[in-house]
Amino acid sequence: MAAVTWEMHPFCSIKLLTFPHFVHHRVNESLCYRDCVLGIMASVMYKITFALFILYRGSLSVRFKVLSEASVVAAFGSDVVLTCRLIPEMNAEKMEIRWFKPMYRPYVHLYINGKDDYTAQMPQFANRTELLKENITRGIFPLMIHKVTAQDSGKYYCYVESTEHHGSTTVQLQVTEQQPDLNQDSYLQDQKQDKKADLLSARSQHFTHRFKQQGYRLKTAYCNPT
Repeated sequence: MAAVTWEMHPFCSIKLLTFPHFVHHRVNESLCYRDCVLGIMASVMYKITFALFILYRGSLSVRFKVLSEASVVAAFGSDVVLTCRLIPEMNAEKMEIRWFKPMYRPYVHLYINGKDDYTAQMPQFANRTELLKENITRGIFPLMIHKVTAQDSGKYYCYVESTEHHGSTTVQLQVTEQQPDLNQDSYLQDQKQDKKADLLSARSQHFTHRFKQQGYRLKTAYCNPT
């Protein structure tokens, strides 16, 4: 008995079933072309489905924007807060939060793996930075810098990275050359008070003088009637 064999179709990579000539002729060519087209369509549909799956999976990843104030002005020697937050609100406890200027490393402050990391902090910020974490679960994590100096002025970068996304923003810090002189303000206030007291004293003396003059005239008129 003759065996049934498989042959490759000459126009596509689909195997065709071939029967012996004394049993039956080759499978109808139209059926072969149909199978070939169906195979190609199946391959295309698979690729499209896979691409749509990748896009859908990407749309499910957590994306965010990093926002902050454009600029902040601080007095020399004061404490300043540089804002940084995520939109939309989300928990940032497991994210990397890096403040730096102007280089990525060494940094101003680093929060990573759920804790602060000072191993590569810029020496000028040692013991002077604090990431405020009260609202970090809402995506709010400002940086506080204690006792700012003129050297602290400049552009700060707030970089945030999760397992699926990352973003950054900048804040311009301007430190005034001198802290407001409270003694000078007190002196000016005292000067104003002194001027006010002098004015009241002058008015009092004026009215007293006029009162004395009026009393003298009355006394003279009483003692020397015409």
